[in-house]
Amino acid sequence: MEPIGCLFLPKFLIVLKLVIDVGNTLTKIALFNNDKLIEMLFLKKGVEDAVDKIIADYGTVHSCIISSVKTEVELLEKTIAKAGVPKVITVRSGLLLPVKVLYKTPATLGSDRLANVCGATIVFPDSNILVIDIGTCIKYDIVTAEKAYLGGSISPGLNIRYKSLSTFTGKLPYLKPDSDFPLLTGQSTEGSMRSGVEQGILKEIDGIAEQYSLEYNPLKIILTGGDHTRFADKLKSPIFV
Repeated sequence: MEPIGCLFLPKFLIVLKLVIDVGNTLTKIALFNNDKLIEMLFLKKGVEDAVDKIIADYGTVHSCIISSVKTEVELLEKTIAKAGVPKVITVRSGLLLPVKVLYKTPATLGSDRLANVCGATIVFPDSNILVIDIGTCIKYDIVTAEKAYLGGSISPGLNIRYKSLSTFTGKLPYLKPDSDFPLLTGQSTEGSMRSGVEQGILKEIDGIAEQYSLEYNPLKIILTGGDHTRFADKLKSPIFV
């Protein structure tokens, strides 16, 4: 019997899989035993050290998949290979995927977008799906019921919008999201900025979701990303979060 977290399982039941998502702001590390999540980490730095510790704590990891929006993943790949993980896959458009990529510039396609639509087709097979990822950028990606990934759109995310208002103007302050969602009508400069940023994102998501719903009916919509909880319960569209 070997320990997996607080569990003790026969060795033949242990198939450890490491999933690493390197985003623009955070790196997310998930460890699974088969399909059961047993550990999840959110990191801004120290990713290689965290991977070393996970492998030291849990023993043999059978496989690892990496999705990275950054170009410098070689050190991470070497760390995982050095730790003895026999199978390491980095998500890219050239892989054999569960979707047919019809994007016209696949070499420039972010692996986070690819991972989103591949995961979506597993959750909702044989469905038209719109994945809305509210992270550093807001990504909209459409995949058809025939598993054809068509592309989508990218717009600035929550913190980019706040930062741009102060960066490209002479007097507007740099704000960060606070605990309250802003009203539509701001009654101060700060309130007006907050409305423009956050109500603007809300209306953008609603409008794009509505347009895709008209073109691909019926449509499943998945909302994900680090800032999705701020908007999920305020959207008009029926969302699977």
